[in-house]
Amino acid sequence: MSKKDRVLKLLTSLMFVAIGAVIINVCIVIIGRIHVRSLTHLDAYVDSVALVSEDIYARRGYIFDASGQVIAQDEKTYDIICYLDPNRLSNQNEIAYVDDPLYTSQVLSGILAMDQDEIFAYLTQEGLYQTELGIKGRNLSEETKEEILNYPGIHGIDFRESTKRIYPFGADSAVYLVGFAQSDENGKLVGKMGVEQYLNNELSGQDGKHVYQADKNGYVLPGMYDEVQAERNGYNVYLTLDMAIQEALESSFDRVVAENNASKAWGAVMEIESGKILAWGQSPSYDPNELEIEEYMNYGSQMLYEPGSVMKSFIYAAAMDMGVYDGEAYFDSSPYCYYGNDPYRVYSDTNYGCIYNAGQKSWGTIPLDYGLIYSSNVATSTLLSDYVGVDKYEEYLDRFGFFKPVDSDGIPEESGIKNYTWPSEKLALTFGQGSSVTMLQLLQAYSAIFGNGEMVKPYFIDKITDSYDESKVLYVGERTVSGTPISEATAKKMQALLERVVSDPAGTAQYYAIDEVSVMAKTGTSEIASIGGSGYDEGDSITSVMLAFPAENPQYMIYYAYISPYDYYNHTYSDPITDFIKKTAILTNVGYNVSDEQLINSVKINTMPSLINSDLLTVDRQIGDFSLDVVLIGDGNTIVAQYPKAGETVYSGQKVFLKTDGDTIECPDFSGYSRKEIIEYWTCSDLSFVVDGYGIVYEQNVNAGTLIDQNTEIIVKLKDIEDLSLSEDEELDEDLNAEE
Repeated sequence: MSKKDRVLKLLTSLMFVAIGAVIINVCIVIIGRIHVRSLTHLDAYVDSVALVSEDIYARRGYIFDASGQVIAQDEKTYDIICYLDPNRLSNQNEIAYVDDPLYTSQVLSGILAMDQDEIFAYLTQEGLYQTELGIKGRNLSEETKEEILNYPGIHGIDFRESTKRIYPFGADSAVYLVGFAQSDENGKLVGKMGVEQYLNNELSGQDGKHVYQADKNGYVLPGMYDEVQAERNGYNVYLTLDMAIQEALESSFDRVVAENNASKAWGAVMEIESGKILAWGQSPSYDPNELEIEEYMNYGSQMLYEPGSVMKSFIYAAAMDMGVYDGEAYFDSSPYCYYGNDPYRVYSDTNYGCIYNAGQKSWGTIPLDYGLIYSSNVATSTLLSDYVGVDKYEEYLDRFGFFKPVDSDGIPEESGIKNYTWPSEKLALTFGQGSSVTMLQLLQAYSAIFGNGEMVKPYFIDKITDSYDESKVLYVGERTVSGTPISEATAKKMQALLERVVSDPAGTAQYYAIDEVSVMAKTGTSEIASIGGSGYDEGDSITSVMLAFPAENPQYMIYYAYISPYDYYNHTYSDPITDFIKKTAILTNVGYNVSDEQLINSVKINTMPSLINSDLLTVDRQIGDFSLDVVLIGDGNTIVAQYPKAGETVYSGQKVFLKTDGDTIECPDFSGYSRKEIIEYWTCSDLSFVVDGYGIVYEQNVNAGTLIDQNTEIIVKLKDIEDLSLSEDEELDEDLNAEE
């Protein structure tokens, strides 16, 4: 027999052996009901095998601020499941149910910080195949899950994967723009407010499917049908927000509530030329991680109110734009008594009523320019009746976009209420009473005055990108001109006059002047219409200011308003707002005195390179000359994460966080860290933080130098620097008293 024939005979024999093994296996399965490979008895399985289809939820897209800081992201969590049925089978011949409820409740009580009796009651319910452990058994971390699964002597415990949405900046997240997402009854994250709701489809992605055969206990034996259709994660959304400015705005609200006895406050920062919203907030607010929401209304776009004297700019702008304005022309600032449907001034007892200046002040006969500088109601009434006319003023209000939707990036909004029938209403609207508008409308309208006459629509969605490839941009926000209500020449004249409202010693906005940058502004104080529209509430009023800087070339605008008990001198109590203006001016890089060359030259400005996968020696070569405060996270030699990201601007003295591939991490001394720096460290390190308060860190629960890891909860407490100084002074006083 040839060698070839011998090989052929051997292969034929092997084939018959294999066929025989398959036949024997099939016979054993059919007759004996035993799975040969696992030696599992199939009696309990054969009649209960079913085709199961499960959704695989796509990861929801990230939401970032303009610099790439994470505002919202998914966090994988787990819900505990406890199997109680002793008949539950295991394909590994292991105990597959909670066989010792007392021991199990003791173990879980310590891990989950739950009452042991409560857990024991869950585990001893009769007639249940499985149970969960309530709210404390949900949204558990990976570490907690592994600790439970690896605990000796624990049986019948499993976990269902779930997801929760987390917001690293908490209540500082511009929550009434960003919104929040929460799980529905099926565990799918769904946007409920703000951009989370508006772009829910884009953020949600496309879910996948897992289709497989399983028995009643959920076991899948080898060889059963099992197919996965992959999910596609949601798109990432970048906002125009600057979280450093946002944090400063939120912190100022806390101060105005405490120092000015404000019950409500709201405000925004906008880039004038583009319409980009850099910050947007209100008080009271809520933490999207906790969702204890008392107020669902977005004050900036849904709250209608009479804005007060910030409206005076528009009657002045109308007069200038029509060519009928002479700032040096004199008018009588005494009470303006009027008559006629298109009101005109009369000096007789036969009149419909009189308009008074705030505090019933009168400056005699003064130039019209000073009518705005002093914020005279009589001046705007005079402009309406003697120069502009009621029909023309109404036309300009329409040009400025009042009493109709702004339609900005899905922000829910109200259109406002125009009362312009009776002569008193026509006059009152020149100084911001009698009709209602929104902050969003004011921002849009003032962009024409602070800019070049073109009115730009505010927006806050910067771009939407593919989460798998950031270079694929699906949407880009852009400057949108919503009208040209006035000429550029008129805008420049108004800017010059509004600068005098700040710089003039008698200007009503003098209290908002700061050393860091030149400011132009218009203040407002308004009464609050009572519910039902009959008259005004007694006691409270709205104090507001609309401003822009630098005055010589306006780039940024701020609107700020709050409700508090009426006080004629409310604008003099401006510290919370002026401190916020200062911070914003510095953060937008226009907050230096341009004549102070030494200060400017002392600040080094560089672009952050990509340091990922670089060793420490390379890092030193790339940024060693930048004069940065580099904070290393871990004891490794290779960078695996960095903050700020590549391409961002960094300044000398700025903290830069670099995470290495080393597992040993020492807790830094966080004293003096700002809230922004803490969140940057938190984001880069991926450790667990609880951030309590605003300002700078003065206390931490983990001592500097202590080894920390994912299981360490680091609690830091913050205060404003002014509060810290006060505390230090109080301690010094106590020491002196003790010595005496």
